[in-house]
This record gives sequence, structure tokens and C-alpha cells, in this order.
Amino acid sequence: MKQLIRQLCDILAGGEDLVLATVSSKNGSAPRMAGARMIVRQDGRIAGTIGGGKVEAVAIAESVQAFAHKNSGRCFFDLTNADAAGTDMICGGTMEIFLDYIAAGPANLQVFSTLLTALDSGRRVSFVSKLNDRDGGGARFVIADGGKTNYSQAPEALLSAVKKLRLSSSAPSVVTHDNEEYLVSYFAIPGDLFLLGAGHVAACTAEAAARVGFKVIVMDDRSEFANRQRFPMADEVVVLDSFADCFQGYDISHDSYLVIVTRGHMHDRDVLEQALSTNAGYVGMIGSRKKRDAIYTNLLAKGTAPEQLGRVHCPIGLAIEADTPEEIAVSIVGELIQQRARGQNRGK
Repeated sequence: MKQLIRQLCDILAGGEDLVLATVSSKNGSAPRMAGARMIVRQDGRIAGTIGGGKVEAVAIAESVQAFAHKNSGRCFFDLTNADAAGTDMICGGTMEIFLDYIAAGPANLQVFSTLLTALDSGRRVSFVSKLNDRDGGGARFVIADGGKTNYSQAPEALLSAVKKLRLSSSAPSVVTHDNEEYLVSYFAIPGDLFLLGAGHVAACTAEAAARVGFKVIVMDDRSEFANRQRFPMADEVVVLDSFADCFQGYDISHDSYLVIVTRGHMHDRDVLEQALSTNAGYVGMIGSRKKRDAIYTNLLAKGTAPEQLGRVHCPIGLAIEADTPEEIAVSIVGELIQQRARGQNRGK
């Protein structure tokens, strides 16, 4: 999602208006979850997706009309068996798309630059847009967890309503203030993925994880493996003196994912022992059940609590009979996506 907002900022900086299409609500089965976003340019080119097919085609066509009228608007789609035959998308649910017409100019560029800065810092962000905006310059507010935002411009009653919503749900919501409707949507933290080890599996995992939005940090004590040539897609590549105290200086939180794929069982054990002392939301270790049991026995003897070992995903990844480094990476990243979605969907 950061890449999409970065593209949006680049388009606005180039003096071009755009429409940001957001799935504002979804009931039942639909092509994308609420919160999915797509940029539509005046010539119909897009970035991102709200699900493809006829729904997306109609949203693009309506967005082009929004340019002509310089107005934001909404589209409603019924994808039930009875009404969806003409769309070739008989998903069985309903969805609403908010088409936010955004005029190029310093004010809007500043708002979305603030949003991008907040996303780059790894903070949870709420984004508030006025639904019946005209001329593309309507009220938009960025509300992030700490740090610089522009929410001081928002009416206090609206700000209070948004903060209450954030505590109860991560799904987009519509709030009313002074007879005006606002869409409150959320940008989830994509997650910091720490790859402990820089071998073949790590290289494939880093590439796949980066493509689905994880911030990737690679760590190894071998500079011939941990380098930019092997990991061009990583956000950070760290050459350690050793794996001892490898998380020092990092804020390991519930939004952190630790994947242990070092070159040997002893390193795996040492890193796992450190990982279990963190607040990481996910800890996974590559290896067979035999290797796992041997490492667990050693850690239990050293005083690690059994419930701590229950946090560990080992063997790591989804059970898809993966064999090659590429296949193992798919299984690992699949499990990471699953864990991330479960965390983000709480309260929906």
C-alpha cells in the first residue's frame, strides 16, 4: 500500500488530478476486502486493484466521469446470484466503492505526503475523507499513532468519533459530522519481517515477502551472503558480528515477524532463544521435527517455559509439501500472510 500512496504523491506532484477508488464496504463474498484501493488517472490508466472484472471496469468508467464533473462519488454493486449474471462475477455479496476525486495542488500533496511519511515510519494510520467533496479539494485528515499528522485541522467532535472507531474495528466506516459524511479508512502496518540468515531460502523469502508488502530486514554474519547484490528488494541488509544480541537496537513488537533460517542448528537455537524473549507477533524456525525437538529439549533444560515454545511455528510455513527454496519461500510467506490477516481482521 505504501507503493500505491507513493505513486499517488508522484502523480499529484506532476500536476495531475486523480481519483482514489476505495472499497468502502463489503458484505458477503466480494472480489476484494473493504479498504482495497486503486488509483485511476484521467486517461483511464490505473495503479492497484479493487478486484478486477466488471466491477473494476465500471469503477474506472465512473472515475473518468468524476474528472469531468470534478466531484467525488460512490458506486454500489450487488454480486448476488440473482443480479450479478451480467457482470460475470457471481460472488454472492455486495460492495460499495468510494471514488475520491483529488485535485493536484499543494494542499492535497501535503496531506498525502504526510500519509506516506506516517506509513514509512510503520505507524498505524487512519485516513478521513469527506464523501460529498466537490472540486477535489475537500477535507482530508491523516491521524497516526504519534508523530506528525494534520488532524489538528479536523473538528474535535469528528476527531473523537474517529478515535473511538479505531478502538472497535479496522474496517472502513462512515461517520457524520455537521450533516456531512466522512469515510474513515485505515492503513494497516504491513509488518517488519526479520530474516535471520541470508542463504537460498532467505533470498527467495525476501523477494516474495517484499512483493506482498512486508518490510524486510535481512541479518547474517557472512558479508558474502548478506549484501545488496543478493537482496536488492530488502529494506535493510545487516552484517552481524555474530548472532548474539542480534535484535539489539530494534523495536520488536506484535507487528514483527521473525523467520529463523540460519546456516546451522546451533545458530537457530541461539536466535530462537533470543526471539522468545521478544514481543514478536510471529516466530518461525525452519527445520524438521527431529531438529525442532532437539532444540526444544535444550532450551527447556536451560529454563525456557513450555508455553513460550508453543509460540514457535516449526516446521515453518504452510504444509504444501514444499521442497525447493522457491517452494519453501511460498509456504513461509503464505503463513506470514495468514498470520498478518488474522491480526488485522480482529474486530471486523
